[in-house]
Amino acid sequence: MNTMKQSILLVSALVLFSGCVPQPEAPKVQTQQCMSVTQLNSYSYDCLARVAKLLREDRKNIDTFDGFINTMKGTVDSYAQMIKSSVYISNVVRFLPIPYAGEVSNTTKLISKTVLNLGGAASALNRYKKSSESFLVSFDKLDRNRVSTEEIFKLAIYADTKVLVDANELRISLKDISESTAAMAATTQSITDAIESGGWYMNQAKSFVGLSAHNDDKTNVVENRNSINSRMIQLNQKIASLEKSGETHRFNIAKARIYSELALEVERQK
Repeated sequence: MNTMKQSILLVSALVLFSGCVPQPEAPKVQTQQCMSVTQLNSYSYDCLARVAKLLREDRKNIDTFDGFINTMKGTVDSYAQMIKSSVYISNVVRFLPIPYAGEVSNTTKLISKTVLNLGGAASALNRYKKSSESFLVSFDKLDRNRVSTEEIFKLAIYADTKVLVDANELRISLKDISESTAAMAATTQSITDAIESGGWYMNQAKSFVGLSAHNDDKTNVVENRNSINSRMIQLNQKIASLEKSGETHRFNIAKARIYSELALEVERQK
């Protein structure tokens, strides 16, 4: 992030101090600008072209998010069914000293929170897909050699204030799902440990519940644990992918804004 900021500042400084914009104390003698408005607009266009290229490359990955969210809903449903279908498991969950106790011991709250997070992620995904598509449609209408300063400036602003914002909201929504999924994973792992240990946990659970786990209980817990852990891996990969592309987008969009704002300033001083 520091490297990106330094690069952007360097670009701006090079343009400003190399004579592309009239300086406050410049002599009255007419001097030629090193970069014209057309050149600045072309540089801004090239930065936005890189944004468009990456958005198109990411389409396939983004399109898989819908399927992933639906799969996660199925995982949550299986988790809820595992808890509800077994008196033994539902009592063990309330009894065991599981991590995230404030959330995990109240399974209804955890399940509701996860479902809510999934709904939020679906909405954020739709917003990001729409703003990305809108950006691409607008960009494809531009001609690098004829684009106006106003056109390129407006698109750079849109990319900065809409596309990047929507992408970040999607990333935050996925992070929320990751947190609640981690709580679910902690639950299933602790139940698995209790069932398989045959030690203190198991003896206390038997004493408290008055029952022993059936083979179906053991199978359900293991299957849920494996499913949740698999979803966690996929989720973290998607978050990492968004963060990586987000850094690249921010860098190119920031440069596009700098060039377009300088072009506007040059036009105003003509």
